[in-house]
Amino acid sequence: MNEIHKCPQCGNELPANTPSSACPRCLLQVGLGSQPDAGGGTAPMAPKHQAPDLEEVRKLFPQLEILELLGQGGMGVVYKARQPNLDRLVALKLLPADSARDAAFAERFAREARALARLNHPNVVAVHDFGQIQGLCYLLMEYVDGANLRQVELQGRLTAKEALRIVPDICEALQYAHDQGIVHRDIKPENILLDKGGRVKIADFGLAKLLGKGDRDRTLTAERQVMGTPHYMAPEQVERPLEVDHRADIYSLGVVFYEMLTGELPLGKFAPPSQKVQVDVRLDEVVLRALVKEPERRYQHASEVKSDVETIATTPGTAPPAAEVLQAQAWEAARRQVRPAGTGLLVTGILNWALIVVYSLIGAYVFANLKPGQGMTSFVLAMLVAVVSSSLMILGGIRMRSLESYRLAVAGAVLSLVISPGNLVGLPIGIWALAVLSRPQVRQVFKQAPPSAAARLSLANAALAAPVPGASARGWFFGVAAVVVGGLACWSFSRSLRSLSA
Repeated sequence: MNEIHKCPQCGNELPANTPSSACPRCLLQVGLGSQPDAGGGTAPMAPKHQAPDLEEVRKLFPQLEILELLGQGGMGVVYKARQPNLDRLVALKLLPADSARDAAFAERFAREARALARLNHPNVVAVHDFGQIQGLCYLLMEYVDGANLRQVELQGRLTAKEALRIVPDICEALQYAHDQGIVHRDIKPENILLDKGGRVKIADFGLAKLLGKGDRDRTLTAERQVMGTPHYMAPEQVERPLEVDHRADIYSLGVVFYEMLTGELPLGKFAPPSQKVQVDVRLDEVVLRALVKEPERRYQHASEVKSDVETIATTPGTAPPAAEVLQAQAWEAARRQVRPAGTGLLVTGILNWALIVVYSLIGAYVFANLKPGQGMTSFVLAMLVAVVSSSLMILGGIRMRSLESYRLAVAGAVLSLVISPGNLVGLPIGIWALAVLSRPQVRQVFKQAPPSAAARLSLANAALAAPVPGASARGWFFGVAAVVVGGLACWSFSRSLRSLSA
């Protein structure tokens, strides 16, 4: 037996295979009479204009059977109608009455509606007719019997697998429109419809703008006019509205995709999808690349997004568990803390090696003028100890930078404190390294295995949204101190050489 659902808004019965619990009437009411709230949901928008009643609309359009009012909002009013001569249902959209009084708007409407009427794509809501009648601009559009993406999201019936199926269809529609020189400018869940067969339809290209037609068209678009829905708009739509191109739609698609996967909007410093929910880590790169602020660093074509999403959908991949991602984050934070000190140990060991060579040459010159056995054995042993110790410092610094072998890193730090000839530099470096190695979070990471490649990739993508905390300003302080002390050591060493030569 098929389960019968009811629309939560109007109570009409819906078949079980309906992709959402919204009926067509409530679908368009949401799409036209709502706006996103701060939490990513929808809040009612008060209509700016009074909708003409059914009888009045029937008089204006005698060739149509006006069935019911579907919804109204800031962009106009939509009625469900039927064309008797074609025996098909249509959606009749009436723009606000005062719009047609603006000659510039009327001219822009006619131009853009003519371009939209030429759009013929299975994933675009078709425009059958347009025009003006008694001061009203109207569009006669394809009627979609289904639900919009917002309604599906609110019902919690959208899975990651379903999102991977929907996004390529959106990309197909956008790429087709972009190839025709049309930018949607208002991609959001309310404008993405799913019919009862699950097919994707993009609606409301009313904010679209023809591209590349010269200054005349730029003037007709209203200088400094910002079009779109705030949370879904690309940064350039706010900052440079006259320079918006098709890449703004790709940014909006990134916002929609992120919301489909996580149920949240990517506001402020946001984590990549795989750190919010259990999804393939490869999706992080796709979503975050679409959401890059600079248009030139984004995907340049919607078809590229489609290709990457389809590759991920058809190629096996696993998302790292949340615990593994957190481990990778702790690992990266510890690595950033130990790297400066580990580099200091490495530099100290290399400096020791350089000074050992110099001291060995000086020693050979000095002992050549002395009787055999006068302190030579002790000198040679001291140089051998310095060679071994300096090598351990270098190895300890390398292992410390890669968070491997805690004991060797500690040994290298201790040796840098006490071993000549470079201990003047090694003294502050050793103290610094021991201080870093004594931190509990650093000791803990040394005991764990390195994170998986997938977790590291997720973390690398996360750096685009929220940088991982690293070393504090104390690292810079100790680094500068090491340079100063090293300079003093070189100065002292040069004075020693002058004394020996004298």
